[in-house]
Amino acid sequence: MIGKLRKIYLVEFLQDIKFKIRISLIYFVSMILLFSLVRLLFCIVYADAFAGLSFWDKAISFVYGLRFDISSISMFLGCFIIILFLPFFKKQSFIKVCVAMMCISMLTMLLALSADFFYFPEVKRHMTEDLLLAFRDKDFIIKYVLRYYWWALSLIFILTGFAIAKSFKSINRHYNPKPTKLYKSVGVFIAVVLMIVLGRRGNFSGMPLNLIDAYSIPRKSENIQLILNGVFTQFYYLKGTNDTKGTISNNYSTKQALKNAQQILLSNNEFFPEEDKYPLMRQIKIVKKRPKYNIIVILLESWMPKYIDSFNGNKGYGVTPNFDNIARNGIKFTNAYSAGPRSQYGLIASLVGMQIVSGTAYYYGFDMMNKLTKMALAFNKMGYFTMYTQSCERNAIGMCNTATNILNFSESYGKEDFPRLMDYQSDNVGYDYDMLDFVSKKAGQHHKKDQPFFIYSFTGTTHTPFNPTTDKFDKYPRTSVENKYLNSLFYADYSIGHFIEKAKRDGYFDDTIFIFMADHIAGNFAETYRATKGRFNIPFVIYAPKIFKAQQINYAVSQADLIPTIYHLMGIEEPFTAVGTNVFDKDANHFALICDGANIVLVEGEHYISNNRVNVVESSLSKDDERYTLMNDTLLSLDKAITESIKYNRWYKATD
Repeated sequence: MIGKLRKIYLVEFLQDIKFKIRISLIYFVSMILLFSLVRLLFCIVYADAFAGLSFWDKAISFVYGLRFDISSISMFLGCFIIILFLPFFKKQSFIKVCVAMMCISMLTMLLALSADFFYFPEVKRHMTEDLLLAFRDKDFIIKYVLRYYWWALSLIFILTGFAIAKSFKSINRHYNPKPTKLYKSVGVFIAVVLMIVLGRRGNFSGMPLNLIDAYSIPRKSENIQLILNGVFTQFYYLKGTNDTKGTISNNYSTKQALKNAQQILLSNNEFFPEEDKYPLMRQIKIVKKRPKYNIIVILLESWMPKYIDSFNGNKGYGVTPNFDNIARNGIKFTNAYSAGPRSQYGLIASLVGMQIVSGTAYYYGFDMMNKLTKMALAFNKMGYFTMYTQSCERNAIGMCNTATNILNFSESYGKEDFPRLMDYQSDNVGYDYDMLDFVSKKAGQHHKKDQPFFIYSFTGTTHTPFNPTTDKFDKYPRTSVENKYLNSLFYADYSIGHFIEKAKRDGYFDDTIFIFMADHIAGNFAETYRATKGRFNIPFVIYAPKIFKAQQINYAVSQADLIPTIYHLMGIEEPFTAVGTNVFDKDANHFALICDGANIVLVEGEHYISNNRVNVVESSLSKDDERYTLMNDTLLSLDKAITESIKYNRWYKATD
């Protein structure tokens, strides 16, 4: 027995352990430096986002962030490094395959870091479930990236090619396997495995490093953004659902959450028709007969109160004269909020009444779950003509097909369907003038047939990169992002003015309720980084001067209020599910639930609270204020109620 063990002990394999260690360290350390460089670029390029941090706060974030960088690198490079150290393979070809796979892993990480870096100004946080939502709009995004970020892609691929070429050259010159005792090879292999596991987990016992660990040291939310990196956050949100493997769990009692959510949502003239099976589904008790008003909803791409003079205290930007007139003569909501930082959040909240809270993106999807409140279907049953339009391409966000095939709009149209009405200087994300002119013609046609209509339109010209339209709308010199945005806004406002004038000429203006709300604000401006509420505050106006008196409403409202508002306004008898309330009901609980990446935010009146599902991240209230606990319970209850209802398909009982 001893003799056999001695023979095994003395077995030799051809190995070059030093070379393997050297090339592994080169790749690992290079990636650490690249991660740190990206973190430094965040501090420089997006300085305003981290203006509230002192030098030491930033330094701590850099040091603590190394744990998450090492974990990310270990996840992507680790398995190939481990394979590289297997003691039984000695050929150069095997070493080259391992190195090539390490380079591909490096390429993947660099692409993820770059996407996260360029996406950051849009949402002021690292990417999380955004990849899942973006996948639905992959064709548009691929074209957009290739057009505007080709240089970054080229640089990444050139760097990867250079790394492969240099590594292969080094292997040819310096890789020199020599006889090595088996015990030594196995010992090194075990050591490498343990180091990779330690780097990946952050420890040898307990739970592995997770998103929640980013909250253990920092005192400010900005620290968390510097500590984390885009690779780590995207990996964890794609890895698992609402459990400890992926997103941070909301451990609030499901039973209590549903009970609290019902109390928050229910108004005096509503009831829950099937409370046990569909806990959030409501119905109007006493339905009053209403005139068959036309409804036109216009979701405004990236409109911001800051640049609308009727909302900003008349600062004099002068690019929204038509919308200012609408706001003065309509019902203006000064405390309105988007459901999240991207268009999908606004579309889903306004069309379906659902906020895409963390974890539900795995269940969300019009094509996956058809039990949704469908306003268009309800209007179809009432004899209305229903139509969805968007000024971007039909396949963008997948909404045109969704509108007709899933949400039951009679017709849907995109950019390709609208006649070109101006001699535009450059291609744009969408042309609002062309779309709204088309919408008005359609509305006029059905008005002449005495058929009421429900139309939902989504603008697009004010989407980045704010390309020029025509010289007529270059009110400001195109010397800054802000000026480019203002010019795009000037064009979009002109388009709305033209639309309203056509509605008057075509005779349907007096009987139509126009609802204007933004999908989210533009994220390209420094000042939008700072205030939590300010990052989601949107313009919202209901305009029907022949039907409603002009007024200003200051309580909190959101995009998810659209369904209950329209159902009450039009006297629709069918049940509905929406995490919002009727904006005209002064006695209802008015609030805005916002999805801010890994955090959820609740706004009530002038106060707000932000929670990461473990603890409160930020609040306008002190912990001693009784409203602090009440708002936090409300926030967690709404989040839990949505997640559980979507997860178990208890959101809505389909009636079609």
